[in-house]
Amino acid sequence: MDNPWKLISLIFLVLFAFSILLGFSGAYSTLAGSSLFTKNPQIPSDTAQKAVGFINNNLLGEGETTRLVNVTEESGVYKISAEFTSKTGTKMIDAYMTKDGKFLFPSYYTISGGQQNSGARAPAAAVQTPQKKSCADISKQDPPVMQAFVVSYCPYGTQMQAILLDIITRIPSLSQNIKVRYIGDISQGTVVSMHGPTEAAENLRQICIREEQSDKYWEYISCFLSSQSSGTCIKKSGVDNTTLTRCINDNSRGIAYAQEDFSLSRSFGVTASPTLILNNMTVRESDFGGRTPEAIKSLLCCGFATQPEGCNISLGNSQVPAGSAGQC
Repeated sequence: MDNPWKLISLIFLVLFAFSILLGFSGAYSTLAGSSLFTKNPQIPSDTAQKAVGFINNNLLGEGETTRLVNVTEESGVYKISAEFTSKTGTKMIDAYMTKDGKFLFPSYYTISGGQQNSGARAPAAAVQTPQKKSCADISKQDPPVMQAFVVSYCPYGTQMQAILLDIITRIPSLSQNIKVRYIGDISQGTVVSMHGPTEAAENLRQICIREEQSDKYWEYISCFLSSQSSGTCIKKSGVDNTTLTRCINDNSRGIAYAQEDFSLSRSFGVTASPTLILNNMTVRESDFGGRTPEAIKSLLCCGFATQPEGCNISLGNSQVPAGSAGQC
């Protein structure tokens, strides 16, 4: 072709057509999170949040967090674009997840070229196996505070609430060292949550009971875990419904309490339910035997500078069914 400009124009035309066929994926991964990428409403957000939560809680080092930016479908899997933040700055990373949410791939190989896609490679810390913590690694203070971040309709979050309820029922003295907090956000003066408005409303309801009728909180939770009927549980636990309604409808109360939870969750890099924070440190119950009352009690007791008598009480070796100790 004699005219080089025609050649250049033809090349750009081919590339443009190719980008349309690919749905602006792969070749434009560096633009993830920009206005070109919008979340596909057909893809469940909790699936992407599960992947980001797994990365945050299992693959990153101290001071490193990821935040979900966008999720699309590509080549039969979900492509998850996330903002990775570390001490050196912030950058975009891509990861891939099977649609059933069972397998996560921090990077991939292009078969046709035999090359690994560097744009999809997770940060170096993300491919390291997290070091298992022992009791000696846990920050000590008296009294220690274990904060469990959950959402009210996540089966794994309610699983954690049930375990904490078991602990404080059998060792009441530890109740002062445990606080359940909630994950979410405020949008236009309304609480939002990963599983929709019903969950958001229940999160706010539980927050208000926790803050203004704390002596009724665990009674309410005990009922809700078995029935998930807020009306029934309000009556059964003796919650003052008038006080509760005023808290929910007063932004200076309910919304303000919720905002404190959500701000704390962001400061700790929490994205998955449940996540445990002990003495301002993210901890994993799996390091202490799994998601069981005994393991979580032992983990909490490691946070004491001087362990109380209650820590000597054994809660047995009850086990959570295999495969159920996950996160939303």
